[in-house]
Parts: sequence; C-alpha cells; structure tokens
Amino acid sequence: MKIQEFAVTVSKERVCHLIDADPSSELYEEILEELEQMLPIAYEKIQPCAVLEFGDFKDYTSFVKESSTEALYEIHSIGSGMSEWSTSLFQEGNYLGGMLADAIADDYLFQMDSEIQKIVVQMCREKKRGIARRLEAPQDVPMDIQKKAFEVTNAEKEMGLKIKESYMLDPVKSVCQVYLLDSDHTRFCVEHDCTRCQNYKCKLRKESSVCVKVKTEEKEYKIYGSTKQTLYELLLKHGIAIPAVCSGKGLCGKCRIQVLEGEVCPSEEDKRYFTKEEIEKGFRLSCQAYPGTDCTIELSQNHSGKFFVLANEDEEKIVAATPGGEYGIAVDIGTTTVAMMLVEIKTGAVIDVFTAINPQNVYGADVISRMEASNTGKKEALKEKIRGILREGVTALLDNKKVSVARMVIGANTTMVHLLMGYSCETLGVAPFKPVTLDTIYTTCGKMFGDIGTNDFEIILYPGISAYVGGDITAGLYALDFDKRDGIAVLMDLGTNGEMAIGNKDRIMVTSTAMGPAFEGGNIVCGMGSVEGAISSVKLNKDQVLVETIGKKPPKGICGTGVIDVVYEMLREEIMDETGHMDSPYFEDGIVLSEEAGIRFYQKDVRAIQLAKAAVRAGFETLVSKFGVSYEDIEEIYVAGGFGYKMDIQKAVGIGLFPEACAQKIKAVGNTCLKGAVKYLCRENADEVTRQLVKQAEEVPLANDKTFFESYMDSMYFTQE
Repeated sequence: MKIQEFAVTVSKERVCHLIDADPSSELYEEILEELEQMLPIAYEKIQPCAVLEFGDFKDYTSFVKESSTEALYEIHSIGSGMSEWSTSLFQEGNYLGGMLADAIADDYLFQMDSEIQKIVVQMCREKKRGIARRLEAPQDVPMDIQKKAFEVTNAEKEMGLKIKESYMLDPVKSVCQVYLLDSDHTRFCVEHDCTRCQNYKCKLRKESSVCVKVKTEEKEYKIYGSTKQTLYELLLKHGIAIPAVCSGKGLCGKCRIQVLEGEVCPSEEDKRYFTKEEIEKGFRLSCQAYPGTDCTIELSQNHSGKFFVLANEDEEKIVAATPGGEYGIAVDIGTTTVAMMLVEIKTGAVIDVFTAINPQNVYGADVISRMEASNTGKKEALKEKIRGILREGVTALLDNKKVSVARMVIGANTTMVHLLMGYSCETLGVAPFKPVTLDTIYTTCGKMFGDIGTNDFEIILYPGISAYVGGDITAGLYALDFDKRDGIAVLMDLGTNGEMAIGNKDRIMVTSTAMGPAFEGGNIVCGMGSVEGAISSVKLNKDQVLVETIGKKPPKGICGTGVIDVVYEMLREEIMDETGHMDSPYFEDGIVLSEEAGIRFYQKDVRAIQLAKAAVRAGFETLVSKFGVSYEDIEEIYVAGGFGYKMDIQKAVGIGLFPEACAQKIKAVGNTCLKGAVKYLCRENADEVTRQLVKQAEEVPLANDKTFFESYMDSMYFTQE
C-alpha cells in the first residue's frame, strides 16, 4: 500500500519544544514569528509518502522472544526538500532557521507516524492478524532489517528512496518501522515504546511510569517516576540525598548505586568508573542511569549513616527550658551541613541542638555547582531544600518545650544566603562577582516558612563581606572578639571553602581560596563525608595499617581528617616523597587502608590533596604578607569548623598545611559561625558591632596576585617550612 495524502498540521508548540524555546524566554515571540514565516515554505518542500507491505520475518526470530515469522513492514518519508533547506540555512549562518527547519521536519514525521498507525491496525484487522510488538533498529533488531523493509516495500520504485551500505535510508528524513504479527487479532501494539528506546534525551520521549524499589542499610521503600528521569533525578525528587560532587554531570563518580533487578543500561561514564565485572554486577552512576523498567537498586553504603556535624562542643551544658523565658534560635548554614541551637537569650544557655546534612548537596558539593544549578532552573528547588531543613529544625527544637521564640539569627556564606532567600546567582559567580546584597537581612518566620505552628518571630541574617567571604566569617569574627582585640589573630574556616581573616579591632583583611572538596572527601576515589564508618585516623607502621573510624563502625571510606593522616604517615614512612610521588607499587595500586572494604588511597588522591593544601597555605601566606606582619607578630591562629575541630594539628603542620613556626599558636575553636549567631542573639549591640566589622574588613583578591601564585607553587611540596 502506498499513501501520499496526510492530514498533518505542524505543531508550533512542539517545534519550539524541540529546539528548547521556552515560552518564558524573551526571544520566544521572535522565534514564533520566524516560524510563522517559514511554515508556508516548509509545506511546499515537504513531500510525504509512506509504503506498507506484509512479508516474512524468518531471518530475525532469534532476536525476539516471540515465535512469529510474519511482519508488516512500513517506511515513511517527507522527501529531501527539508534536509536540503536546513543545510543551506546553516551554511548561510541562519542557525535559528536551520534548527527550525529540522524541528518542523521531525514534527511532521512524528505526526505521520500517528496517522500511519491507524492504517496499520486496519490492514491487520482485514488480514485477521494482531500486532505483538513494534520493532525498531538497532535496539530491537539489527540495522539490516531496514534493507529487508526497503526490499519488501519496493521503496526505491514507489518512493524514490535509496539505502546506504550502513543501512541508513536516504533522504535522512525517512523512518522505517516493523510490526511483528501474531494470531491474536484483538491486540495491536503499534506505538513506539519509549521504555525500550535508548535515545534518553529525545524531546518527544513519552514519560512511561516506573517503580523503583530502593534498598539502604536501614530500610527499604518504593518510589515512582518516569523512564525519562535518571535514577539520580528520581531519588532527588523523592528527597533521598545522594552524593553528587559534580551536580549530576557524570564527572565525579560519587553517585554510585547497584541495580539488583530490572533493566538499567550502562552508560559510557559507567565504563570509566567501573570495571567490566562491576558493570555486570549492576553498578551504575545514578546520574547517568535511566530505568528502562521497574527495578530494584541498592544505595552505596556511604550514602547513608549519621553525619558528624559540629554544633555544641559542650553537650553536657545543655539545660532544660524554663517557663516564661525568652528564647532564640541560632543557625549555621554551611555548604555541607546545617547546625541549629535553641538558646535562652538572657543567659546564653543551650536548650537543644539540631544538626543535618545540607540537602542542597544533591546539586553539587561546592558553591560553584550550586550557583550553576540555580542559574539553570533549580533556584526554587534549592530554596525549598534549605528552607525545608530549617523548618524541620525549628519544629524539632521546639517540640514539647512550650516556649516562644523571640528571633532567629542565621550565619551563612554569601551563596547560601542567596539560595535561602531565592536571590539570583547570575552575577555572583562571574566577574566582577556582584552579590544581590551583602547587607544584614531582616525577615520573619511567616515570610520565610509560612505557618509552621509557631509565633511569627523575627529572622536576621548576618551581613557578608564579599561574594566569597560571607556572613559566616562575620559571625566568626564577632564570636572571637575581633572587635575588641589589641593583638593580631587569624581566623581560618576550612570547610568546603577556605575563608580566612587576619586583624584586630583596628584593621581586618579577609580572603577566600578555592580549596575544592578534597578535605570533605570529594575528589578522593574512596572519599566520603564525616559519616559513621568514615576512616578519620590512620597510622602506618611498616606493613601494618591501623585505622579508626567515626562511630567505631566498619570502614566505608575515608574523610578529610583521615586524608591528612594518611598523607602524613606516607611521608613519615618514606613511601611518598616531598613532591607527592608514591613509591612502587603504591604508585600504581595505591595504599590499602581496608582490604575487606576495598578502601585504598591512590596517587591521584595525593594530587587532589596537594592542590587543596597549596591553596590554603598560599592563601594564608598572602594574607599575612598583605597585612604586613610576620609569623611572630601573630598571637593566635583560630581554625574553625568540624574539619579543624577533628584535625590532628601536628600532622597538618607535618604535611605543610600550616607553617611549623605557627604550630603552637593554632587552636581548634569549633563552630564559630554558630557561636557568633548565639552571641548575636544575646547581645543588645550585636547589630552595630557586626556592621562595623564588615565596614572595616578589606578583601584581598587572590586570582591575579603574584604573591599568591608564587606561594601556591612552593606550597605544592609536602614540607613543614
């Protein structure tokens, strides 16, 4: 059968969708106008034709489960006119026109397919045959099935088509379908099955529903989604946090899962991060894994576990709430973690503590990834993620306490403030790095969270100093009395980002250095955050390796403090030199930290630590130099954050993270951001003092600084000087 008449009207909405033209875009109307002008020409160039014919399927039965040996072959095309037009438009530099021409052709072919399906069903009814499956090459049958269809339908004579040695049809805007027939003439499976198609990024892909059973160490539950979503996106949608240092781009290898049942085809990225044996066992990167069917997956062990979040170092000082007292909530929003305290304002006594992982980590481990996610359509999702965990924290802190909150004070870096408030990050991550605001922000519980069953208390966000030195550092300066100090002190907050300040009550200089996530377990092959089971301490004694883990649990990976330890121990045992080069056989195979758990520390991990260590040391050296003082002039060096609190200072000095001359001046001071938030709650003049700290702080940019560059190169060596 040959068909040349089709009742097809090109869908403008679908054409725009195919070229990613969003109706909210400023250019949308301009694109529609161009499309309107092109359509009359397109209809003249389109020459639709389809041919259908029954034939045998004997040579291909081994590729399908069904035993049928009969098929209906169909080929349809719109001719060569649209392809030639599209090519000429691109050659002229009219890229929009070229893309629109391609999209018009694809939409017309798509609608032809729908029209042809009705004819296919009618032909099969008349022949008293049913359709068991619609087959497409190459996912169902080999590509040479198209040559079979070409011959059976006599497409060359009927349509003027050609076929290449690769079995591709010519012209390119031609499509081949094969319908496998059987005796059940009440069933007609004529539609394209998106669940079997490997073109996951197809704009016309239908979102078939799948059920994914998720297993963790603690529990098992079911979630539902679409075959067009990656497992990473599906887990994220259902609030299941999974590491994604690269924000789901397939670059970090951290979002690994194991498919126990079901069909999830391996990706090219999987082949880089897993061995052939691991792929056969079902290991996949969730950000590149599309569930073709219902499936069962198991999350990697380091996706779960209790995360160490530094909040109240003096847990024994937590006291009960007293009726009628005035209370406040202090908050530290870190890139990795969130810590909250319920505090009696009059005394500063801690009533309760709430800690959690920052749920925005599914959009990337660092502020750059989060900014990119915000700028590419995830702004509202990021805002709701952090507001959701804060709501949860407020509810937990006030549970059964029957107290009223006067105010909440939040300290956070500048990016976290923008994401919390829903501000645009478009100017924050590119030169000249302009924040929406660095001022103190005043809002209310009702405006930020809506009705959560509490009184509508005031919320205050600490003022920031610059795009990369935020309110968390202002809070730390206030907590450590920089506004009162006569002597010179240094504050170093070594979390996901390296932020530093030097000064006293008369003068302050600040800077920020790009450490990367290595000290948080990111960019380390077996790295992980500070969860139970993370190796936090390492000792080497010749061939013996002794490790300690957080919570005394079986080893799952290695966190930042363990990373410093293992580098120091390799230096001490002389299995790695000052340049970071590991001796054979460690250079090729890494050093085994846990044979049973398969945890090793590799040469590439050493390089990641070199970069992070050099950035911190060079930032410190530059700040001291710019301030115009020597090591001897510095009275104290405060290292803030959970990483600093658990770090072995002597080993950190031993690998050159800090200068040996300053070793006795270094003090781990815990969560200074949270302490600063508590202090703001309890001091009447806090607003005035913090504004003054920000006003007198001078930022030292490092990007083009010669001192920083020279120090950075010197600091690549693992030496103490």
